[in-house]
Amino acid sequence: MSEAKDVKEVNEGAGKALESPAMTARTAAKQAADEAVGRERSRIARELHDGIATDLAAAISLFKTYMEAHPKFGKAGGSDELLGNVFGILERMLKQVRETLAELRPRPIGPEGLMGDLRTQADEFARLYSIRVEISSNGTEDMLPSQQREVVYQVVREALTNVRRHSGSSICRVRMAFAARPFMIEVADEGRGFTSNPSGGYGLVGMRERAAGIGGRLEVVSTEGRGTTVFLFGPT
Repeated sequence: MSEAKDVKEVNEGAGKALESPAMTARTAAKQAADEAVGRERSRIARELHDGIATDLAAAISLFKTYMEAHPKFGKAGGSDELLGNVFGILERMLKQVRETLAELRPRPIGPEGLMGDLRTQADEFARLYSIRVEISSNGTEDMLPSQQREVVYQVVREALTNVRRHSGSSICRVRMAFAARPFMIEVADEGRGFTSNPSGGYGLVGMRERAAGIGGRLEVVSTEGRGTTVFLFGPT
């Protein structure tokens, strides 16, 4: 019996040794792909910042200089009302470009940890966009490896961005089931929802790729007029 057990352990060890190079190659390929994507995102962010963002900021600065010399600028019925509308459009465009820049340069988890950073973002949503973000958890974030925590952080951030941009909801609930196996993250809003297949939009492609990168999956459930829920499931 002891010899059979030893043979089994040797075989299992050999099997793991044989699997190791393949797993290492897949991990290296995934890391190389992630680094390439990161470099491309940084390049696009630099071009946006040095091009469109800089030009918009300069145009807005010129408008402000003109406004200081013309106190009635942009007032209803005034001769500069049309220019006032153009100024408003430029300000909105610059805001959108800056938000896109922030999304192209995803922040890593800070010293406050996953939950601390998400609570900070929840505070920002309440202050800047009047969207209440409720966060609850089952278990603790240290139950997940660092790579999985990073994916959770980026997926939740992207899901919250979608809530802000597309849902029209004033409330969003984030539930973090760290203790579940596999772990499950749920981001739900009470907004307008949708009926069409969103597989190629709303940032879902990147979210699905992040989920697949850790062996997990992403699912989206939405009902028109009743809101949208994004589920992130960890590896089984």
